[in-house]
Amino acid sequence: MAFGVYVHFPWCAVHCPYCDFAVSTARPIPQARYADAVLAELALRAPAFEGRELASVYLGGGTPSLWEPDQVARVVAGAAARFGARPREVTLEANPESAADAGRLRAYRDAGVNRLSVGVQSFDAGVLVKLGRRHGPEQAERALRLAGEVFEDVAADLIYGARRSTVATAAADAARLAALPVTHVSAYALTLDPEIMAEEVPFARMRREGRLPLPGDEEVLAQARAIRAGLRRGGLRRYEISNFARPGREAVHNRLYWVGESYLGLGAGAVGALLRPGQGGVRWSNHRGPETYLAAVEAGRAPSAEEEPLDPAAVERERLMLGLRLREGVPLSLVPEARRRELEPLRRGRLAVLGGGRVRLTSRGLDLHSAIAERLLP
Repeated sequence: MAFGVYVHFPWCAVHCPYCDFAVSTARPIPQARYADAVLAELALRAPAFEGRELASVYLGGGTPSLWEPDQVARVVAGAAARFGARPREVTLEANPESAADAGRLRAYRDAGVNRLSVGVQSFDAGVLVKLGRRHGPEQAERALRLAGEVFEDVAADLIYGARRSTVATAAADAARLAALPVTHVSAYALTLDPEIMAEEVPFARMRREGRLPLPGDEEVLAQARAIRAGLRRGGLRRYEISNFARPGREAVHNRLYWVGESYLGLGAGAVGALLRPGQGGVRWSNHRGPETYLAAVEAGRAPSAEEEPLDPAAVERERLMLGLRLREGVPLSLVPEARRRELEPLRRGRLAVLGGGRVRLTSRGLDLHSAIAERLLP
């Protein structure tokens, strides 16, 4: 069984107004101390993952490109040594303004990183301003070009459905990205659920108070279609609801989530899950505050803020729901017998394809994923 290591680096230069992740703008950043803590947490949690194949390491955030390359090297080497395997994929997230230095990018490559993921979000200056981003379109393009000179795999994120976003800006973003040395694109609609997002997230609060007008559902769907069309013309294939890749460049780490494999979460605010087929498992989330996290680990304790036991049925439901996000679909065996009567109407409605012992959603079906998954879940 394969698994991935996710390392959360919570520090950012600024806290974007739409972000609900565990982030901190406090200074100075305790560079070495945080790496020490992540390695200590690794030692605490690793025994539960013995005997599994380490497939990937993903350094997310926050802004991991603010972490010094020598500390990143310690963490990557520590994970590889602990599990006796060099992961196939090591991703580091970066903002354009912290990824515009070729020397620093080469230092990350030498640290073991082989894939850079750049938070572009848009190439439209007006959209970037409304998103509270600090970089401009040209800076984002420069970062991607530099990354392409250093790494074979370069990923980029897009956000659509934001203020000032239109079908035209979405299409232009996709066309510009596809012309750059990018091998993978994640494109997400700006989603602000004021019922579940933290009160301190500015956009969630503004949405709750009716002060943040956003495009309607039909407009957002049209923007998504424009992005898909532009990326497809540029050679990037949709292989998951929101993810696109050139042939053979699909994300190793993210695929682990979608097919229901375990993942070892390390760092402040990280989430991890240890899953055992047919036996259920456990999911945990770490303390979000860096100082609380550091204090727990330095005292020799696992820094869990919450732990959730998962029974076998819950694990199977998640495998079905997440697996249906993939273009490859899921084994028919994951669909409960009592729900299989729903499959034929989905096929007739051209929302799903059945064959080879698998259930796959069509492009139209992927757009209706949540509703279809509800029909198939027990």
